[in-house]
Amino acid sequence: MVPDIAKKGHSFKGAFQYYLHDKNADTSERVGWTETRNLMTDDPDSARNIMIATALSADDLKKAAGIKAAGRKSTQHVYAYALAWHPDEAEGLTKGEMLSAVDASLKELEADHLQSVVVCHTDQKHPHVHVIINRVDPADGRMHGFKTVSYTHLTLPTKRIV
Repeated sequence: MVPDIAKKGHSFKGAFQYYLHDKNADTSERVGWTETRNLMTDDPDSARNIMIATALSADDLKKAAGIKAAGRKSTQHVYAYALAWHPDEAEGLTKGEMLSAVDASLKELEADHLQSVVVCHTDQKHPHVHVIINRVDPADGRMHGFKTVSYTHLTLPTKRIV
């Protein structure tokens, strides 16, 4: 499995438009399935709106948690990455195995408490998922700073080739 981290971004709308639709089109044929984490919905459009509302409410969440809303404000609320498997692993790779890898990666990134949406694309020979994360912690409004992960030491569940 190969992880690929996108740049931090500021637009949930743009990220969801890209990951939930076909390139340069308004169709969604390349999307195999979606799933959410730490959201009250499985609908990706509703999830996007909740993630936007959470990001916009960061100062109020900090205040409610007793945290001072000081310092520079970041607008880079979006963090996205992909996990891809080799085409040889495509046959027999299950949604459950892909989600286990996503959950393990979120835990490794110490982001398993954050709002996220998983999007599986089917437009390539290699199976892959994209994970869109809201960097704003819904519990206290703080921006999650992602640690640098050494992928040589990252242990994620992978498809077993028999």
